[in-house]
Amino acid sequence: MPRGSRVRVLPKVGPATVRENEGRVSWLSGWKERAIRRLPASASPAARSRLRQTVERALARFNVHDPEDEIRDAVDAAIEPMLHALAEREAAATRERRKQEHLEQIEAYLAAALSLRAGPATRTMLKHPAYAQPVLAERLRRRWRRELTGEESDEALFAFTLVFVDRCLAKQPLPPRRWPRRIATSALVTTAAIATALGQNPELRELAGRGFAAGQRKLRGLLARATSSTKAPRG
Repeated sequence: MPRGSRVRVLPKVGPATVRENEGRVSWLSGWKERAIRRLPASASPAARSRLRQTVERALARFNVHDPEDEIRDAVDAAIEPMLHALAEREAAATRERRKQEHLEQIEAYLAAALSLRAGPATRTMLKHPAYAQPVLAERLRRRWRRELTGEESDEALFAFTLVFVDRCLAKQPLPPRRWPRRIATSALVTTAAIATALGQNPELRELAGRGFAAGQRKLRGLLARATSSTKAPRG
């Protein structure tokens, strides 16, 4: 004899149960929104969705009547690893973006450093095919790609470029006899002095950002003023 089908009887849902469910939904939404506000602005929709799911799982055993500090601790413990990972990725992306910006400004930094070391030695060096300015820029670019982290300041980058130029000059053949005295005078402009000059002249940082060609005359004037106090006395 065939068995009759069983009819599942759902429990009746009264107004109190409806209000309780609505209250829990609103309560969960509030905690989710608090968590979402802790995400970086660049977080993807997928990341926001995962965070909401994480909060919902963390609160599955809690209700609206539980102590708020316990709820907060549970939520924080659940989402902190995800927030930390997202922050690390955001910081890495920022460093990489700044590194690319620095690489795009190499010609400006190199031109400024060469201007500071202007003289017979520099002019002679730049005439050599292996030390022409485009070649030096490419060599400096390869070094920056290897060594920069994206956290360097403008002052540090300018000082780094100046050291690079000085090393290139040091590899050149000895010029006429009067040249060493000129180099000795020029060497008084130290890396520290350039860093100080940059720190005191926001225009110089702005010119480096725009490109050297856009403000060559102004930049030369700034460099001249920066070095005037460091020249050796005559006698």
